[in-house]
Amino acid sequence: MLSRLIVCAALALVALPAAALADDGEPPAIPVPAADSLMATAHTLAVARWGTDPCGGQVTMSWNHMGAGINARSQWMSVDVNDASTFSDCAITYNLDVDWDWPKLCTVVEHELGHLSGHDHVNDPHDVMSPYYVFPAAECALPKTQAAAAPDRAPRSVTSSKRASSAKKASAKRGAKKRKAAAAVKRKSLKKRNPPKRAKKKARSASLSAPTGFFGCVLVDAR
Repeated sequence: MLSRLIVCAALALVALPAAALADDGEPPAIPVPAADSLMATAHTLAVARWGTDPCGGQVTMSWNHMGAGINARSQWMSVDVNDASTFSDCAITYNLDVDWDWPKLCTVVEHELGHLSGHDHVNDPHDVMSPYYVFPAAECALPKTQAAAAPDRAPRSVTSSKRASSAKKASAKRGAKKRKAAAAVKRKSLKKRNPPKRAKKKARSASLSAPTGFFGCVLVDAR
């Protein structure tokens, strides 16, 4: 199996909703690179939301100048883009060139860790996995002191998500068994008709022609 590099970027936002703003109408700015305590709180909220610590908790974080527009970029290697358990070499880079506040930082952390947990974009501006950052996640709109306690309120949605995921996996597993059995019958039939050497050469040729390439997802500026 050939590994594939996946890169996702979170781009600039439009206006934040009023719930995320302070009394003066603007959320307080966060100096960058953001403090470790803030990143740890956002990471904890993300783990509570997704019900998993992506990449086995091994995610390299860094800050860099990436120009205007991009908030952050996540990337990882995988032999199966549909199976987050195969993700490795996970990394997230946050942009030093944009203005950060707590709602934005928290939501972008959740979004990028969502990708590392195997979640794709959804067509809902209120969802943290929306390709447009318009609204912060509900727990991210809270003051930081309240947000730190938010994971205690998350297990219900996480449990429901796990149940749905388990049912989906069970259905997929049954389908995989049927396909595997059908494939075994087909291979047995081909083996009778073709000499072993020819079959081996054909399998090797198929392996060499396996698709490789760059898989990316880019979040567009909503303005």
